[in-house]
Amino acid sequence: MRIAAIETSSPLGSVALFEDGELVAEDAQRVSNAHGESLLPMMVALFARARWRPADVHRWGVGVGPGSFTGVRIAVATVKGIALATGAEVVGVTSLDAVAEGIDAGAGCVASVLTAMKAEAFVQVKRGAELLMAPTNVKLDALTARLATLAEQVRGQSDLRELLIVGDAASLVDARALGFASRVVTHAPHDLPHAIAVARIAAVRDAIDLDALEPLYVRGADITLPKPRPAPAP
Repeated sequence: MRIAAIETSSPLGSVALFEDGELVAEDAQRVSNAHGESLLPMMVALFARARWRPADVHRWGVGVGPGSFTGVRIAVATVKGIALATGAEVVGVTSLDAVAEGIDAGAGCVASVLTAMKAEAFVQVKRGAELLMAPTNVKLDALTARLATLAEQVRGQSDLRELLIVGDAASLVDARALGFASRVVTHAPHDLPHAIAVARIAAVRDAIDLDALEPLYVRGADITLPKPRPAPAP
């Protein structure tokens, strides 16, 4: 099966192509905008290098966030358009799942922590496939306390041996204050979500209906509505 994946929820935009579980080609670019000008040229060049056409792809994996509002919308809209034209399957993968892909937590939990701007982080905690903390945004000054509280609750119910903390904001967690063994992993590919991780996750998940593919925003958009104009004088 041929799988293509796109991830543009962070400043790192990436595309990856897999065939029967093997990486065929991948590319990544850091951008200062929201990937609107760079994604399609990167995709075209990568497909040309692999000698693939979009119609050759059986399944598309796409990063659905949380992350950059515009970046996520661009990726989701691109995949929807291609899948609508080609009939390919689609799978949405969160940035928090992608950054934790391939981490061996053993008997512990994995906390995915990504920069969310506004002195906040996007956070998710999983133990295996069990979701202990759904994707949410947390103030940085409350991040360590929030994770410590959750870990204490989990440890009271089972044998929690270790908490692995991954993502570009993982180093902002004071692991020493959590009260038990913790490891911080911030090196690639566990720093930011990558298309390779999205593709690997998409390969083992069930495809979803195209209409169900939507961005995961977690928090509201940074949009300021215009002030109402004063009523004209009589």
